[in-house]
Order: sequence, then structure tokens, then C-alpha cells
Amino acid sequence: MMVDEREDSARQLADWADGMLDQLGAQEELDGDLLAAMGRSPSLSEETLARMAEAVRAAALGLGPDGCALAAGIPERLLQHWQLRNPSFAAAMACASTLAQSQIPDGTDKPSHPSPAALRVILKAIRAGARHTVAAAVAGVPLKTLNGLRRKRPEVDALILAARRARPKRADRRGVSAYEHGYRLVRVDDTFSQTPSHLQSDTPSSP
Repeated sequence: MMVDEREDSARQLADWADGMLDQLGAQEELDGDLLAAMGRSPSLSEETLARMAEAVRAAALGLGPDGCALAAGIPERLLQHWQLRNPSFAAAMACASTLAQSQIPDGTDKPSHPSPAALRVILKAIRAGARHTVAAAVAGVPLKTLNGLRRKRPEVDALILAARRARPKRADRRGVSAYEHGYRLVRVDDTFSQTPSHLQSDTPSSP
């Protein structure tokens, strides 16, 4: 009976973790679903601003440049390109990072515990095919801290395993490119003058 109870508990935990990953995926598609409900597709300016907002939010929650890029669903080089081309966005990122630093206790350079935003980035990276070491580094979480959290909290371990199960069949597990997403847009308008015209590719040309 004890073995059956443990197996049942493990199945329930795995089902919960799979459900959480589904919720995270659904949230990423929410803006698109809302636009579709209004009979519209995203314009270049709307898509760009939405991704910029996600990057700023991630910076305010203490993530570094690579974590902010992943949170926004864009390559880090595109994030850097936006900051070079758009001073307002660069200033917003800098202010958000300063805000995050102001919340860290004196005498330390990192938060004492990983944030939900960091865990979300880790799960997103692993789900896309990144190794645990890469995913933890992108989120700014030491691998030792992540492994310790997995041992202490079965829920975190279940989420990590669920992210691995949710990987695409052909996910590239060789490095950062595994979780960089192409930047594809469906309608271009010319109302956002600060946005380079070549952003339909995930490889911007030199400014």
C-alpha cells in the first residue's frame, strides 16, 4: 500500500507540474488570442512594444540581459540592438535594473532566494531544449542553488521534469540557440520609427 501511495502521489505531482507548464504556455499566447478575438493580428509596433515591456519587467525583477531577452522571447543580440537604437527603451531597462538592485539586501549582490521570474525563465529555457547549467545561468541562479531547491522542494523538481517532458522532439540541446525564438510578425506599419525595418529576422544587421 505504501508503494502505491507513493506512486499515486508522484503521479499527482507530475500532473500538477504538467498543468503549470500548460498555464505558462497559455500565458505566452494570451495577447495573440486577445487580438484574434478582436479580429486583428499584431502590428510591428504592438509586437515590439509588448516584447520591450516584457524585457523591462524582467529587468525590474532582477534578471540580467540574457534572462530579459528570454523572458521577452527574443535573442539577446536583438535586445541589445533595440537598446542601441531606442534611447527611451535603454533608459527604461537601466532604471528597471537599478530598481531591482535597490531591493537587494546590503552587502550582497544577488537576492537570497530565486524569484518566480527566475524560475519561469529556467523552465522556459529547459522546455526549449537548454541544458540545466545554461538555463540556470540565464536566470542568474547558481546551479548549486537550483539543485538544492530541487532536493528541498519536490514541486520545483516536478516542474523541472515537466519542462523536460514538454521539450519539442527536435529541440537543440547544444546551447543558448535552443531557446532563442525567431522574431516573426504578421503585419508591418510605419508608426514606430525607432524600430529597424529588418526585425522580421532574428539576426539584425549592424546598426
